[in-house]
Amino acid sequence: MGTCPFCRAQTLPGDSICYSCGRVITGASGMDSRVKGEFMRSPTRKAKRGMAPRQAKISKANPKRRGRKKRSRINQLGLVAFIAFVFFTPEARQFVLAKWAEVEDYLMEAIAPYQVYPLEAEYTVVRSIDLWNNGSGNGHLEESIPLPMDVTSNEGGAVALAYDDGTEVAKSNIQTIIDMELRIDGEVIAIPSDGLPYRSKANAILTQDGNEVWWPGQGSGSDFCPHGPCVRVSIDVPSGTHETVDFAVTLHSATHTWWHSTRMDGKIDGKSEGVSVHRSGTFDDISERGLGARVNEFSDNPWYDRGGQYGWAIDGRQNTAPLVHQTAASIEASLPSNLKDNAYAYARATFDWLNTNVPYDTAAPNVARSGEQCLQAGIGDCDEQSNAFMSIMRTKGIPTWYVFGALTDSQFQTWEGHAWAYIMLPMSQEWCEDNGVVLETCYVEGAVDVVNRKWLVHTPTAYIDWIEEAPWDNVDGYYAGGSISGNDFKRLRSFYTEGYKVIGGTWDNKWLGEDFS
Repeated sequence: MGTCPFCRAQTLPGDSICYSCGRVITGASGMDSRVKGEFMRSPTRKAKRGMAPRQAKISKANPKRRGRKKRSRINQLGLVAFIAFVFFTPEARQFVLAKWAEVEDYLMEAIAPYQVYPLEAEYTVVRSIDLWNNGSGNGHLEESIPLPMDVTSNEGGAVALAYDDGTEVAKSNIQTIIDMELRIDGEVIAIPSDGLPYRSKANAILTQDGNEVWWPGQGSGSDFCPHGPCVRVSIDVPSGTHETVDFAVTLHSATHTWWHSTRMDGKIDGKSEGVSVHRSGTFDDISERGLGARVNEFSDNPWYDRGGQYGWAIDGRQNTAPLVHQTAASIEASLPSNLKDNAYAYARATFDWLNTNVPYDTAAPNVARSGEQCLQAGIGDCDEQSNAFMSIMRTKGIPTWYVFGALTDSQFQTWEGHAWAYIMLPMSQEWCEDNGVVLETCYVEGAVDVVNRKWLVHTPTAYIDWIEEAPWDNVDGYYAGGSISGNDFKRLRSFYTEGYKVIGGTWDNKWLGEDFS
């Protein structure tokens, strides 16, 4: 018997490989046996299964493996130290948390509910007045129909922004009136753009049924417009008959934003000149923008007295509107210390608070609740939530004012009368100077529709009838709209679409609050 020179196991004569350790012990013939897998014989006496004894000793005492274990422990300790550094070093922690906030915002935006709006649209909207006389005598209607105007992205200024080098960013057209006509007694009467030149009642158009149509300037009395440009109709409806007066407006409307945010679709006009929490100025900056015109017009507190039990629609005084005052203080307290006087942050936080805490009222009273009454009820329609928003804004002297018109869905199928707010917000002096913007022009004034969650954006689905002009008595004139007389004589106002064309596709308005923490 022989012995394997490697593992010292016993071998038999003729063995070409060691059947204990598998090594070749007789040159090429041994290699051939190994390749063929001839390892079936059991190990000989005194040999151990597995690796050769010397190999086992080396493996059990492998210094390299011990080194790897040490390095593994060092790496683990290093990872723990890095995590500790991230969460205990302010700069690193702030960086990591900021990145996580970006990821969180992205995920929240992806799953947030949204409303689809067209980028642009051209359509004809008809304001219809149906009259039913079920009484025994004639019914009579004196109606004042607002004449819509062209609307730009900055109604109070000549340009969107003006720069120190003399260049300017032009205003955008967000509503352009193409055609207006009144349909009455089977006749179609063309109404001139802007209602100019005026036509007095003395020069009224007389229809074939003896009814009168004219478009005077603003003034007092039934011969004039009580709030602004209008067309007036004086019509008699015989007993037992039904009459319809239709006012058709063809217009082009475009989406426009006054919000500088990644949440706004890049295809939307106005984004680059918009305001944000980082660009915003303070409450004190407001009076230094736009020659202080909007402050003088729309920062009075209270505003719009309805009289009697209804009182002031917009009121932020502590003694007469304590809940408005309390809510305003709570919203301000919720802001970080560095944003307490940030006009944008305060306005946006109010917008988000109302969306969270005040649901829409589908059965609101005929006379709109004031801002205080809306908060007391914890519910409100478009007028009422706008009153609440503007009341909270007026506590800080932020100019806000009414916009009236009608709102439709993205398919232009269903319309309803609507009211929302406009707001003026300044950019900071630092931002204006860093970007070479003339201070007087360094602000935005844009739309805030609380109940439809549209923040600083106009959509083509919002038809603008009239944007408020001071003094507040004009609002009362808009709401009045005329008079009706007769026994069992009924009037119904409504809107419908005669045709529309969407231009440039659509975009999604995400219903997502803004976090300032």
